[in-house]
Amino acid sequence: MNKLRSIRFRQALTQLIIEGLKDNTRRLTTDRQYDVGEVLAISEAYGFIYRGLPDVEKQAYLNRLKRELDCEDPTRHPGWENKLYVRPELMQHRIEIIEKRNQLLQDISDADIMREGIVHGDVPCRNLETGEEGDYTWIDIKRKRLANGKYHVHIFHHVHCNPREAFADMFNSICGKGTWESNPPVVAYTFKLLSKNDERFVF
Repeated sequence: MNKLRSIRFRQALTQLIIEGLKDNTRRLTTDRQYDVGEVLAISEAYGFIYRGLPDVEKQAYLNRLKRELDCEDPTRHPGWENKLYVRPELMQHRIEIIEKRNQLLQDISDADIMREGIVHGDVPCRNLETGEEGDYTWIDIKRKRLANGKYHVHIFHHVHCNPREAFADMFNSICGKGTWESNPPVVAYTFKLLSKNDERFVF
């Protein structure tokens, strides 16, 4: 049996996957590659998972973290707030890669742009220079830890007049300024979210 691997998304995009609004992702060819049929765990910080669980499940999850991570206080583990340091088998969501293809970034179709997590009909806007109107948005979530240990959550709506402009802005935000303009080769993945009733899903 192949070892379970993980894949990272920004938290707002993970939420869109859960809601069924995102089933495509494009990754630079220099990034980690995934195989068709491979099941991947979506990386999330342990603390984020814990805070979202029903109260009756929280203690069981803490106990599992103590056991699996071999630490008495999981809240002090680096993975409690940083998904770079989490283990795939302790994640709560899985996806399966069902298709992959190579293309240049700018060859993406408008239909696939929407499947990447661009939201339509959220907040209207108008380009003052061109007069173009539209309402295509990508959403980002930032959290700031307060002195009392709680978090203040900022939700940013990046609004554009057309889907391609919105996707270009989102991709540049993720991969670095100018990435869209340089039109690099990417691997385009299509995936599906696994039901927790799937026999391949263990959490």
